[in-house]
Amino acid sequence: MKGRILLVVVVSALIAGVVYRVQHQEGDDGKQGGEARALSIRTVPVEVRDFPHVIDLPGTLEAAQQVAIVAQAGGTLLKQHVQEGDSVRAGQLLFSLDARPADARIAQSQASLTGARAETAEAQKKLERLKPLMQSGYISRQEFDDALLVMEAARAKAGTANAELTAARLDVQYAQIRAPLAGKVGRIAVRPGALVQAGGDALTTIVAPGALDVRASVAQQDWPALTAARTHGKVTADIFRDADNTILAQGELVFVDAQLDATTGAVPVKVRLRDAPATLLSGQGVRVRLLLGAEPGARVVPEAALQHAQEGNYVYVVRDGKAVVQSVKLVRALDGELAVAGDLRAGEPVLIEIPQRLKAGSKVKLEGARG
Repeated sequence: MKGRILLVVVVSALIAGVVYRVQHQEGDDGKQGGEARALSIRTVPVEVRDFPHVIDLPGTLEAAQQVAIVAQAGGTLLKQHVQEGDSVRAGQLLFSLDARPADARIAQSQASLTGARAETAEAQKKLERLKPLMQSGYISRQEFDDALLVMEAARAKAGTANAELTAARLDVQYAQIRAPLAGKVGRIAVRPGALVQAGGDALTTIVAPGALDVRASVAQQDWPALTAARTHGKVTADIFRDADNTILAQGELVFVDAQLDATTGAVPVKVRLRDAPATLLSGQGVRVRLLLGAEPGARVVPEAALQHAQEGNYVYVVRDGKAVVQSVKLVRALDGELAVAGDLRAGEPVLIEIPQRLKAGSKVKLEGARG
């Protein structure tokens, strides 16, 4: 009997609990169906300001003045007079080549020149003796012309010998390889005893102290914008590391090639830096930002605010406490910010984090505010 009474009590309690939960669920559903809870959101205000128009390019630093030292005459490298990293003055001796072959050619050319000059003098004397005889008819015109030809051949031989002598003397001078400008010696690619070819690989480089340039290339599609900017005056540039947005140096566009590089499809350009810090080195890779001007009165929103759909881009805007879809057109992007065109007002809040349950027209409240 007692067991039956206990069972009835337990069943009654369960039924009461179910009824309570159903009633509260209906109440919650009624509240959701009638007055939906506002979703907590994060927003930022729309800014209306000038938005920079830039072109970002990878670039390589190089000394504004540097020269590759290439031998002008071939020979064996006898002596290296400088070391890598040495500071040298203009005209200082860098390398000495074996000049003995050139000295031998000088002696040979001098002997040939002496003989050719003697032959020329003898032919000239003979021609002077034959001229009155030809005029008196004692010799034929042919004999005179043959003598003239001998003299011209002797002159040509002398000219050839003189040219060979000049070339040999130049090779002796070229055996002394000197610095064409003051600067620092770069990596030396040869050592004494090596055979050096005329016009071959560079023996070393001389990098002059001072200004640095950045070599880069502008893509064909960005060329019209760069051309338009140049018509309005000088184009300046900021120089960054590849990894961050810290400005390392600033400069000015000083060279734009007159033709497109068919291999890369881009136009080579050069930026000269102003007051380049000592931390920048020739050969270092950097990022170049060409400053072409600004988009006036642009609507600026964070990159996180832009949403994408098949119909186009849009943002969520808070109007009258609700999330409203506003179509926009992307104009330009820079460093996590976007310049967009669309019906946006200055200071109007746009969502930068989109809740999963958010729909167009959903009630929203700022994160941390009381609902």
